[in-house]
Amino acid sequence: MQFKTVQTNGYKISEVDHFLRKLNKWQADGKTKTASTKLQRITFSLTIKKGYDPKEVDDYLDSFLSQKTPSQKSVSNPRMELNYSTGQVLTATPTITSQRLRELSPPVVEEIGYEKAEVDNFLNLIADTLQIFEESTDEEIQKIKADQYDPNSETPKLLSADQIRWVLFTVNDSDGYDILAIDAAVNRLSDALEYHWRKSE
Repeated sequence: MQFKTVQTNGYKISEVDHFLRKLNKWQADGKTKTASTKLQRITFSLTIKKGYDPKEVDDYLDSFLSQKTPSQKSVSNPRMELNYSTGQVLTATPTITSQRLRELSPPVVEEIGYEKAEVDNFLNLIADTLQIFEESTDEEIQKIKADQYDPNSETPKLLSADQIRWVLFTVNDSDGYDILAIDAAVNRLSDALEYHWRKSE
């Protein structure tokens, strides 16, 4: 499988290639349960040099989780869990929930980083949107979505995937949240919100 490469914030090529070789061997040996477990737990390092496009790799691995196997029910919309760490950020395992997002603390660096207050406020807004999707029925979500652009409506506003994907944070040159970790987290959070928006269509 050939993935598009990016100049920065990509998955480490050697790690992805090594995992895919192992994945192919598990499948060839009929070890579908092992392959599924490893897929749900895998993480890759992010590199400041050229690496594989994280979205392409994630989508490719998610496609394996969507396939039916004799010992596994089909997962039609695999979702992700958010896991911060410097250099390693996200896996394609169970759901990013509002509660989980509120509990996590992004990694802090004593160098150039994102302004912590801005990131915290934005992550809280994402958690608020996730919570609305989690706690509302499909009918309620439809009404909320219909009222989004009514200036006189008291309906809570929902963040869209694009609003998350294109967010800009102030960079602090003394300390702040790890830039690579937050950028990767924002990408996956935008995917999670896009899933909720599409699910409720």
